[in-house]
Formats: sequence, C-alpha cells, structure tokens
Amino acid sequence: MYKVQLIQLPLHPVTAWEPTGNIPLASSMLAASAALPPESIFPEEFLNTMGDAALLDELKRRNPELLGVTLYLWNRERTIHLLNSLKLWKPELLIVAGGPEVTKDNFRLLQEPSIDLFVAGEGESFAEDVLTPPKLRKILREGTRLLGPVVDTNPPDRWPDPYETGYLKPPLGGSVHIETQRGCQCLCSYCAYRRTSPVPRMIPAEKVLKKIRMLQQMGAEELVFLDPTFNSRPDLSELLGGMSNYNLECFGEVRSDLLLSGSTADSLAAAGFSSLEVGLQTMSRKVLHSIGRGGNPESILRGASLLKESGITAIMDLILGLPGDNPENIELAAEELVSRELNDQVQTFCLSVLPGTELRSNAEALGIQYTDSPPYSLVSSGNYTLQYLLETRERVSDILGYDADPPSRPVLCDTFPGLEEFIPGRVERGESPSVRHGVLHIKALDPWKERESILSKVQARRATDPYCPLDVVIKSQKCFPLDLIDMILELPEPECYTREKAKIYKVPGLIRLAVVMPAATDPNWLLECSNLVVTVIESDSPVSLPGGEVGLLLNGNYDLTKLVALYSQAPHLVFFAEEKLEILWTLDVLELG
Repeated sequence: MYKVQLIQLPLHPVTAWEPTGNIPLASSMLAASAALPPESIFPEEFLNTMGDAALLDELKRRNPELLGVTLYLWNRERTIHLLNSLKLWKPELLIVAGGPEVTKDNFRLLQEPSIDLFVAGEGESFAEDVLTPPKLRKILREGTRLLGPVVDTNPPDRWPDPYETGYLKPPLGGSVHIETQRGCQCLCSYCAYRRTSPVPRMIPAEKVLKKIRMLQQMGAEELVFLDPTFNSRPDLSELLGGMSNYNLECFGEVRSDLLLSGSTADSLAAAGFSSLEVGLQTMSRKVLHSIGRGGNPESILRGASLLKESGITAIMDLILGLPGDNPENIELAAEELVSRELNDQVQTFCLSVLPGTELRSNAEALGIQYTDSPPYSLVSSGNYTLQYLLETRERVSDILGYDADPPSRPVLCDTFPGLEEFIPGRVERGESPSVRHGVLHIKALDPWKERESILSKVQARRATDPYCPLDVVIKSQKCFPLDLIDMILELPEPECYTREKAKIYKVPGLIRLAVVMPAATDPNWLLECSNLVVTVIESDSPVSLPGGEVGLLLNGNYDLTKLVALYSQAPHLVFFAEEKLEILWTLDVLELG
C-alpha cells in the first residue's frame, strides 16, 4: 500500500486550555472513500498539540509519498509553511489540497508552488484517484492543477461512515462532529457553500438515529451537528423525538424564523440542545433579502425568544459591513437583543469577503474593498471604512454589556505541557519544546538589564514554531522600563490569520505577554503595565484585587466556590499557580472553553 498522510491543522483557541475542536472528520471520510489504511490519517492528538517544528519532524519520520491537506482560512498560512519545508526536504513528495479555501477565484492560493493539485468542493468522489500516487501522477501529467466541484445529488451517507468503518473513534465522554445533511437552501452571498452544494441532501431521520445510537454506544456524550440549517429538514419532528431518548448534549445551527411554535423549541430542548447558533445578521429586512439570506428580523427574534423560553441559549450572530447596510442597524439589533433578554451570547463580526462567494464576484459593483489574504477582511463597505465599523462594534459591546472578544488568558501556573523556564545567564540544557501552544516563563531580577538575552530567547522560540501562539511570562522582582514590553510585542510575526485578526480587533496575536510581580510592587507602575499586557501580583492567600485591571496570582489550593463569591466582580483577574485550579477556573468559571 502506498504511503499517504492526511492532515488538518487546527485553529488556535483563545486560551491554552480550550479544546481546538479540530476533529479530522474530512480526512477520515476521504480515507474511508479511498479505502486507505487507517494510519493514513495523521493522529488528532499530534495535530492539536505539536508545534511547527515537531509536526515537520514527525512527517519526515513517516516519510509519506503523498500528503493531503485540508485548508481553512485559519490554518492556510501555517499549512503552507509546513508544505514548503517538506518540499525542500523531499521535492518529489506529492501534495493535494482541498477544503473551503480551495476555490477557482482564490488566485493567490492557486499559485502556491508547493501544492501539486487543488480539489474544490466535496472530495469523496475524487478521493481514490487523487490519493493514489500513480493515478495522481497521471492527472498531473495531463496538466491539471484544479479539479472543480462536482454537483452531487446524494446525501452524505452515500460514502462510508468513518466511525462505523473504524477510521475515526469518538473520545470516551467526548464530542463528535456529525453530518446529516449537505447543501443549503439559503442563498447568502457572503457564503461559498451554496455554490459548491446548491441542493440540500439529507439522511433520513431513521438512519440518523441509528448513527446516533452507534456513536453513543461508542462513548460519545456530545454531538456537534455540521448541518448548515439543522431545522430545515421535513422529518425534524421524527428526528427530535428519537433523539430525546439518548440524553446527549447537542449543538447546531438553526434558522429561528423557521420555528413556527414553542413546541418545536421544546422538542429541540428535549433532544439535548442547550444552545443553538442563530443568524440574525442585521435588523434590516431589505439587506437580508438583498444578500440572498431572506427572512424577517422580527420573525428571527421571535423564534430566538421561543428557544429561550424552552431553556435553550440562542447564540446570535451580527455582521457589520454587509452591502447596503447601515451600521446603525447593528446597534439597533443589539438594543433589541438586550430588550428581549437575548444578549447572553452575541457574536459580532466584521464581514469577510471569502473566496468562492457571490459577494467577492460582485465586490467592486457593491462598493466593497477587501484584503486578499485570510481573514479577507474589509477595507471599506460603501461609505463605511473598517475603522468606522470597528468603532460601531465597540458601541455594540457597550450596549450588550461585555467585550466582543473573549480575553486572551496566558498560562501563569507552574506546570503545563511544554512549559519552558528561562533564567538569563544560566546555561540551558536541551532544546526548547515544539508545542502548538508554547509557554515561556522568564525569571529575572532585573529584566531590563537582561533585555538582550530575553529578546534573543523569545526570538529563538518564535523561529522554532513561528505560526504557533507563545505565552511569554516575565516574572520579575523589581519594576523595569515598560519599553521592554513594546520591544517584545514588536518582534516580527508571520502574516497569517491569527496575526491579521489580532491587528484588526486589537487583541494579542501569536505572542501573548504577561508580567508577574511581588505584592509590594509600586501600584502606579502596575496600573501602567496593566494597560499594556496582563499584569498580576503574587499572593499566598486570597486578598483584595489591587485595583484597575491588575490581577492576582494565587499560590496554593483553595475552595473555588468561595473564591467565585469573593471575586465575582472581576473573576478574569484571578489566576492560579496550581494547574488543576487554573483549568477549572478558566473552563468552568470564566467559560473560556
């Protein structure tokens, strides 16, 4: 059997503890469709934990003849960095790329020399040909660089199920991605899915229930439905009725304006849905129809209220910069959500002009300017600049009562997989670890005096894993010039999704800096430092927070229930030296995962 490896690199979450959500479902379906051996799927645990250097070393060790990659806007640049290194090492390596990034109008990507063949749309029908080296070489000899999407009229169960065939195993008590339909009835101009899958094709409820029963018996406790609109199916009542017997936690995306009664919302709750994503987008009905989404904002809000009455959290989406829209409509939407008590979880985005979309094709006529690399952000939409839209986003956050972006939370605890301690002047032993989320604790009596060695160390870590986040934690015994913080934050980062989003939304990028100081530190210095980066003082007992945005790093073990009450006004400012407590606080109290 030929050596093939299939990889899908993850999104970097906000915190080190948050799961990446990177389940290799696409890789497993392709492997099953091509009848490849299960070991062709690069291990999920490696993908989600290894740094750039470690991934490269492991792929070299496996020495594949053919490599298949799934490209999303968040992993594209990191994946290409890996591919370029592999091609330098082994020029004859065959590389095939698929995923949402592969579209015929993504010209910059299609010029990437490290990729031999691009496959657009659903890949199962091509899998056997493009994942078999001799057949792939024949395709390439014909001069083909891009295989266009095939319009399929069959539901996804036409192909072998990766769980049933053993290509993918759900983690015991963990989450499983499940696909019961492909294709979308919506015509949203900002989404490419409609073009590649224009006809909804659904697995009948009876078959879906059998699949769910199998997954539960295999140990799954949570189902994440990848269906574009879960409640668009005609046999919804039958499916929800059967699901109510399984006691599983479920999540999916719905059109709340399709909820005709509270009984449907009750059935969704009984089936295990505690939260559902709902796309309001804007309060302008005219704009919704002009972009092909359709619907009535009032009906969408009414449906979301029905979900709330049934105990389901409606995760509402708002998009700034839709063609023809006025940012005031988004502020109005936020006010409506607050007045109806639907503002628990609202995601406010600036429009991305994605490859393969009708929006991109008509961008010039619509008065839209955008960047041509991930995340394909707006430069302007009509009369509104990106800066104006971002200012509107801040006003929306004020209306909702919380920041649009969850805070980055660096690892300050004493232990963490791959944590490296650096003491300037001490001889280092061994190589730095290569991990997807790096943690570097720098201990220095006088960081400013040691600034050259500190900068050199941070640069060395960045060179090892340039596309991975790195928590840089300075633990100092004395105040130092804050110019050092600027010097670290100004170190170069590669162009990629994470860096560009950080620049747009003014959040930490790949370098996430924090400062830990003694309790007796000058409070004015602490406040000034906290305006730049996460800043905390150490304490061996629960004490009052220092003030402003200065936090507290607690040493020792504590009853978290008491601390929740004690620090209820600012729980995000409390950190723990004990890893178990930090994980519980981050995931359960702050809900950052």
